Amino acid sequence: MTDSNIKQVIEEIKKIPDNLEAGADQVLSDAVESIKGEMSVPGSAITYPVQWDSERQRRAFFATNGFGKGIPYKRTDGYVAAWRHDVIPFGHQLFGPHPAGAIGGTPAGWQSRIHRNRWNYLLKALADELARMPDRIRDMLRVFGGKQ
Repeated sequence: MTDSNIKQVIEEIKKIPDNLEAGADQVLSDAVESIKGEMSVPGSAITYPVQWDSERQRRAFFATNGFGKGIPYKRTDGYVAAWRHDVIPFGHQLFGPHPAGAIGGTPAGWQSRIHRNRWNYLLKALADELARMPDRIRDMLRVFGGKQ
């Protein structure tokens, strides 16, 4: 190995931390976009009888004219369009608008009965994506290492 080859190898080694950071960032970004895509799929139509979470919720819906949205409710696709992927210091954030927790569920596992089995469930989307992460990281390392 010549001096120029050794210098070239040293320069390549110096790039490893930046390349790994960029690769990991891309893996995270891809994961967030995948979850965002899953949560942005419109749910199926409501089923009857409506599965209210409580009698209080049912009364409030009718007393407020569909929580101010009218009865029958007409979809605006606001929920579907409002999911946002933000780059934040040290990572990525997926943001769902209020009342996203009732529609798609919360990371803690709750989802309104009205939306269950009709709208994609956040906890399942997160678990599915986390299960794919090891393969995504392995693929990133293969590309980084030149073994595609």
